[in-house]
Amino acid sequence: MSALEDIWWGRARPARPVAAALAAAEGVFRAGAALRGALYGAGLVRAARAGAPVISVGNLAVGGAGKTPAALAVAERLARRGRRVAILSRGYGARRRGERLVSDGARLLLGAEDAGDEPWLLARRLPGAVVLCGPRRAALARRAVEELGADALVLDDGFQHRALRRDLDVVVVDAAAQGGNGRLLPAGPNREPWSALGRAHLAWISRADQVGAAALDALRARLAAATGRPPVVARYAVRDVLDGTLSRSFGAEALRGRRALLLCGLARPEGFRRTLAELGAEVGAERVFRDHHPFSAAALAEALRAAASTGCDAVATTEKDAARLPPEVAAHPLLRVVRIDAEIVEGGEVLDELLDRALGALPAISTATSTATSTATTTAMGGAAPASPPSPSPAERDGERETNRG
Repeated sequence: MSALEDIWWGRARPARPVAAALAAAEGVFRAGAALRGALYGAGLVRAARAGAPVISVGNLAVGGAGKTPAALAVAERLARRGRRVAILSRGYGARRRGERLVSDGARLLLGAEDAGDEPWLLARRLPGAVVLCGPRRAALARRAVEELGADALVLDDGFQHRALRRDLDVVVVDAAAQGGNGRLLPAGPNREPWSALGRAHLAWISRADQVGAAALDALRARLAAATGRPPVVARYAVRDVLDGTLSRSFGAEALRGRRALLLCGLARPEGFRRTLAELGAEVGAERVFRDHHPFSAAALAEALRAAASTGCDAVATTEKDAARLPPEVAAHPLLRVVRIDAEIVEGGEVLDELLDRALGALPAISTATSTATSTATTTAMGGAAPASPPSPSPAERDGERETNRG
């Protein structure tokens, strides 16, 4: 883990000169983000239309909010509606740059090193979906629709990628972290301030089971106020434990009672520690690297030696990390890969309604409808209803402006 990430997530405090330098850089970043947002908000920079409904799944903070399981859950819901889904990703951490087709919906065409670990994982978990990567996602959208027959697009990590117009903006907030120290890059992990949630249509709370009831209630209410409707609330559910090649299932209880070495390259490994504890595993040693770390055979060999020397009879890692395991090591008999899904515990009906509206199955939702829903939900939770209806969000105003311009 880097020293900067330790500052972001409250594991360390910066020295005074470092704090001053970070604050100055944050000011520059904030001004640039505000200018860019203002240009899009005023319609001076136009977003491209895709030719098919676009559902964006993004977040405010960099790394580790639970966005990939949320994107997977959204894509699965679209597929169940009979849609040919395409996932459009930046493909962060990949060896290759530029536009690339990870899956055409029938075949997995690239490995994780060329696709990026998250797009590769999404392609494996959704074998019927098209997955494309590249920096210009408007171009990816055109290719997905015109060449590959997609009729529903999931924009992965798309909240700040405003060059492509979206029909539904879902923003994932980690209940256990909530943006770390609250600062913008590089002083903190956030790409935008909390106020940017005003242009989102729906918030998604991930890892809801990792905070107490009072903290979850407060976050739920805050997000409902920001977006105008109650959030989706989800937790991580372990679905299986696999071997390192992801080809053999051992069952979800396979780590119970075992002593394991924790191996991961994640922005916030504490969530994986908690998952292993909930599975009944004892963590005897750890090898923790930065997010998207490209594992080498030498590093894996050292981790296996450490497991043996500390009495561990398993090396436990995540499915995203398994995507980056060298093939010559992935088949090692000690490796165990934990597969998780996002399990929605609240708000599934809100998500389904908004997806149907984005797909054109229902009329577009009005501000009045959104406010009535939020008011009813807030009252049901025992909170006070808003005194007056909120004004339309920037996203809704942008949509009206685009409609009026034809």
